Amino acid sequence: MDNRSRWAIVALLFMVILTACGKEEDTAFQIFMTDDQGSIVGIEDELQSKLQEKFGDRVTIEVISSPIYNQQKILLEYVGKANDLMIMPENDMKSYGRQGSHIALEDAFNPETYSRGFFEGGTYEIDENGDMSKDMVTGDHLFGIPLDEMTIFKELNYPAKNLFATIPVSTSDIALAKEVLKFMTESN
Repeated sequence: MDNRSRWAIVALLFMVILTACGKEEDTAFQIFMTDDQGSIVGIEDELQSKLQEKFGDRVTIEVISSPIYNQQKILLEYVGKANDLMIMPENDMKSYGRQGSHIALEDAFNPETYSRGFFEGGTYEIDENGDMSKDMVTGDHLFGIPLDEMTIFKELNYPAKNLFATIPVSTSDIALAKEVLKFMTESN
């Protein structure tokens, strides 16, 4: 790794640390988006507006994006543990899914309907207190929903080829994350 790359990583880590400083605990539901095939500029405002209209005063929806695709940025978003839903390219979604970074979705979505998001990956057991086990269990699960099969992105005329929505294990509310994802697939 050359000096320039090292400084870029240090700068990104510094930005994450500064972003977290002074941040008040709130009830915001945060969605992170990145796209390796084109521009996502503008889509986040439209998506946020539609979701906020649906969920009203119940929760504040925040959609953030990285206009330039960068694998280190995705890693920092996982490390930061601030996102309740993540939208990213298929290869990244599957890579992180194999490492146990996502919540399995087959209790809320049919794996046959979204077979492209069904693959072998790691999951963690959740006990009656909502605490996650430390030991990863590997198996076939539905970890991601393709955006090109989601009604909300069709309504927004967003060409979301090769992108998937997934719920990171660090989400603040698994039930709400699944509800938001369900609305995105079935919105009117």
